[in-house]
This record gives sequence, C-alpha cells and structure tokens, in this order.
Amino acid sequence: MTSKPTYETKRKWTTHGSVLYGLTCICCNLLEHIVTSHLMNHAEKHKILYPLQHGFRKGRSCETQLLEFTDDITRNMENGKQTDVLIMDFAKAFDMVCHSLLVHKLDHYGIKGKTNLWIQAFLTRRSQSVVPEEVTADTVFVESGVPQGSVLGPSLFLFYINDIPLGLNAVVRLFADDTLAYLAITNKSDCSTIQADLDKLAVWEEKWKMSFHPDKCQFLTISKKRSPISHNYTLDGHTLEHVTSAKYLGCTLNNHLDWGQHIQNICNKGNRTISFIRRNFKISSTSTKKTAYKALVRPTGEFASTVWDPHEKGDIHRLNMVQRRAAWYVKNKYHNRSSVTDMLADLQWKPPQERRKEARLIMLYSQQQLRSL
Repeated sequence: MTSKPTYETKRKWTTHGSVLYGLTCICCNLLEHIVTSHLMNHAEKHKILYPLQHGFRKGRSCETQLLEFTDDITRNMENGKQTDVLIMDFAKAFDMVCHSLLVHKLDHYGIKGKTNLWIQAFLTRRSQSVVPEEVTADTVFVESGVPQGSVLGPSLFLFYINDIPLGLNAVVRLFADDTLAYLAITNKSDCSTIQADLDKLAVWEEKWKMSFHPDKCQFLTISKKRSPISHNYTLDGHTLEHVTSAKYLGCTLNNHLDWGQHIQNICNKGNRTISFIRRNFKISSTSTKKTAYKALVRPTGEFASTVWDPHEKGDIHRLNMVQRRAAWYVKNKYHNRSSVTDMLADLQWKPPQERRKEARLIMLYSQQQLRSL
C-alpha cells in the first residue's frame, strides 16, 4: 500500500497492509501524554510495575535488560550451573487485551474514578477501516486491544501483563510483550519446576484472554557442561523447540553465552548494508555518504555493545573491517595503495573499540545517576 492514511476523527483507526495505526487528533494526543505521565508516576511512586519490566520505562531499555540478564547467567556459569531459558512469544499481544479486564486491573492498581472512566471511554467503540488507494472499506468496531501507535497504549499494556510473574519460581524478565523466564538447573526437579511455571502461564493466559504462540516459543540451555541436564518442556500440549541459539531484544544468544555468532551476524548485516547503499545510491557527496553510514550501518554494529563488547582479536578485527569498508566507500578509494588509516583520520572516525569503551562509561554513569535519585 503506498497511499497516505486518511486522518479522520480521534476514534478512527486506519490500516495499511498489516499495520494498524491509531490516528488521533492533536488535542487527544496531548491529553494522552498527560494521562500517561500521571499513570507512570503513580506506578513508580507506589512501585506497582514489576521491577524486571524494562519496556517503556524511564531509565530502562533493551540494553539494561540484556545487561542484567547476562549478569545472572554469567553468575550461574561461574558457579558451574546450567540455566534453562524460556523465550516466550505472545500471539498478537497488543491486539488481544480485553478492555473490561484491563479496566478491572487498572482499578485494582488504584487507577479509579474519572481517570478509569476516561480510559474506558478511550478504548471502547473504536472503529477501523482499510484504505487501499484512497478507497475506504466498511468500518468495523475494535472489540479488543490497545491502540498501537498511540501514546497511552504501551503504558496500558504494561499494567495488563504486570501480574504474569506472580507465583512463578523462575526469574521472569519482561520488555513489553517480550517475555523471558529462566532458572538455574541442578537436577531434574528444577526442570519440573520450570514445567510447573509453564502450566501456571497457561492458566494465566486462559484467565486473562491472552495467548502465547507455542510454535514460536523456544528454550535454550546455557551451560559449560559437556552433558547438561536434558528435558522437554511443553506449553498447551505443545513441546517447545530446543534451540542452540536464539534472538532476544536484537542480540543473538547461544548455549555457551559467547558473542562470536552475534558479532558475525552484525558484521554480515553491516557489510550487506554498505553494499546495498553503494549499489543503489549513486552519490558523490562525501558528507551524504558519511550520513548514510552513520544512520544505516553504525547503529547495527553498536547496538547494546556494552553487553557483548569483545575481547578476542578475531571479533575486534571483524568489527573494525566494517568501518574500514565504509571508509573505502565514503572516500571512493579502492586502490591497493590507498591508506585506510589516513582515510579514517581524515573522516575523524574513532576506532570502534574506543566508541564501545565510551558507551560502557556512559552506561555506567547513567545507571549510577539513576540509583542516586
């Protein structure tokens, strides 16, 4: 679909392809900001939100979630323990939220009176239609879900799934709808404990009308042991896939918790992106090429670098080579006698390992500042 969405009333939704946009007027947007700010302040003041929920919260991010998770796993490995990690996937998470149950939960968390009534009115009787090539299809009402693309929607979703970890023995980490559960395994009874947690999650999803996607849920065994304890886990009668590596919040985790595979993946992606830019953007401006590199290539190679910053020379070299290839492209000098070191100095690009060191220091400082508040 290439046509632009039609902006209608604040209660009108328009779909383009498979994406649902909550199109709200400016006044409604401002009011959403105000309501969201008060909701989150209320949640932080009374410590309502689950502490290991890092999505849509001040001072938390994918990076902070990954840092805490890898710290837990590393401690287990240092103690000679294996860790079984469940990577759970909700089916259409934001679209499955039941409005009446959400309002009930908000009331339980102390969001009552006019605010609760306003949120209820905000959610109910919304309509949606498809607009292909500026031809509007019949309008239908949205019976469930929080408005994706709205300011308020993510915060409401956090309240709705806030009680997932209650009663579970495994450590549960949440980033919006990305759910991770893990437990140190010392014997078969620990495996049974995880299975019991999965059974409780099945009860939770039935009670709150949510649904995990069993075909997309996986589990990963992270251990240094040659013969780790093996167990098959099931959810809703479906056996979860046992994998040796999995992607979580943009990083590739494997069964030894080393980052070689992740670094190779981001290097491959960076090199492919450079090749794509070179083939499709016939530009001679050095400044424009630098901007393209900084916008499209560098973020991929630096995302969450505080988590996986390598110490092995081979990994460091692979990451350096991406920037060197970008320098050849930007300066348009591919001759064997061209000095890449001179190009990098002329472009004033710091070595990637130096930028990663700065990112670690910034992360450390920002976390210390948050703890001091």
